[in-house]
Amino acid sequence: MKMTVRGIIFFGIYIFLITLPLDTALLSNPARAAKPFIVEFAVGAGFIGFSLMALEFALISRIEAAAQPFGEDSLQLFHNIMGVVALGLILLHPIILVFSGYPANCWLNPFADCGNLATRTASLSLIALILLVGTSLWRKNLRIPYEAWQVMHGFLAIFVLIAALFHIFILGRYTSTDLMKVMWLIYAVLVVGLILWYKILSPILNWNKKWQVHENRAERGDAHTLVLEPVGHDGFSFEPGQYAWIKKGKTPFGVGQHPISFSSSGDVPPGGQVSFTIKKLGDWSQEQVPEIKPGDYMWIDGPHGVLSSDREQGMGYILIAGGIGITPLYSMCQTMAERGDVRPVVLFYGGNQWESLTFREELEQLSSKMDLRIVFVLSQPPEDWKGERGFINREILERHLPEQYKRFVYFICGPSPLMDAMEEALPNLGVPAEKVFSERFGMV
Repeated sequence: MKMTVRGIIFFGIYIFLITLPLDTALLSNPARAAKPFIVEFAVGAGFIGFSLMALEFALISRIEAAAQPFGEDSLQLFHNIMGVVALGLILLHPIILVFSGYPANCWLNPFADCGNLATRTASLSLIALILLVGTSLWRKNLRIPYEAWQVMHGFLAIFVLIAALFHIFILGRYTSTDLMKVMWLIYAVLVVGLILWYKILSPILNWNKKWQVHENRAERGDAHTLVLEPVGHDGFSFEPGQYAWIKKGKTPFGVGQHPISFSSSGDVPPGGQVSFTIKKLGDWSQEQVPEIKPGDYMWIDGPHGVLSSDREQGMGYILIAGGIGITPLYSMCQTMAERGDVRPVVLFYGGNQWESLTFREELEQLSSKMDLRIVFVLSQPPEDWKGERGFINREILERHLPEQYKRFVYFICGPSPLMDAMEEALPNLGVPAEKVFSERFGMV
């Protein structure tokens, strides 16, 4: 219930800030009645679309108060959806105006002779927004490297907002009153403040928190584990199941940060090591991670995330993992074993082949130190395989869930097909929604 109340409060504030420019514009513009309804509707669509774009910065600024009610992957998904919604609303703005009689070439072509500074900034903002959303939705299809996309995404987002603000202020129709000036000042402070925090202040605070690579260990399943130790500081503990953004480099500034789950125990002593396990899934993980050497410096922004057994207490746990999604769940098991936690844990671990299961031996060793039962599920099993075959589904769950399974807490991490299957299977088994927590490891 606590998370629900926080979620409602956060979402209410979000909706209020989205509609604030439109409400203020309608209340403060004495000439609004003289405009046709269709024109005012176009203006309203533009205002709300711009507000969504401005508040998108809040969703990706790693603010725990925003992530805690929903979960980081849900927030990221919401961010992606709202980006598309904002594009649709902003597209409505010129389309409706053109159908209302405004010349299309002047509004949509930034180089048209009939255009002015107001229309050119609007057109440039729209083109940049289309590029922003398009390269985000089809980054992998376009084969844009993640680091290059990060830079492009940031610059395009800032350009869209600045060009849109220029368009709004040059027109001046909805910015002439004191009330509107105050409202736009609030938005400017909000956006600039988030950018400063995200890009400048946060790295500065991390300046004296350098980490060094102690070991780069090859794992099963085309994965590597980076073992890092703090340099000149005590490091930190974290909640098992959380993740951090990590990057290699001489300073905490710059691009190249990647969200990776911790794969070590969360109870880290002062000066202790932390580990991250990374599967070869992209350019960085395939080409750069294997080349990282002991002694290289790394930077950690974290911990982040709300998927943790420390936050959700139950009489036992059901862990469901697919592929490298085992990483945060393995961290939970290690932490429970070190603490001597006697609560039962059932782990469903799906993968392609027996030899590709990361942490297979380590998990089997943990089963002798805690009440852990492992159900391996292989989609490409060997001929003599006697375990479960195919993919984790309702039938497999029913065969292995404990008698009181509805009272257990569920943690799920893996690729989208697994997440989608569990979203259907668990409700059908009668598992209460408030007992289920998930994280899609491919959220970026």
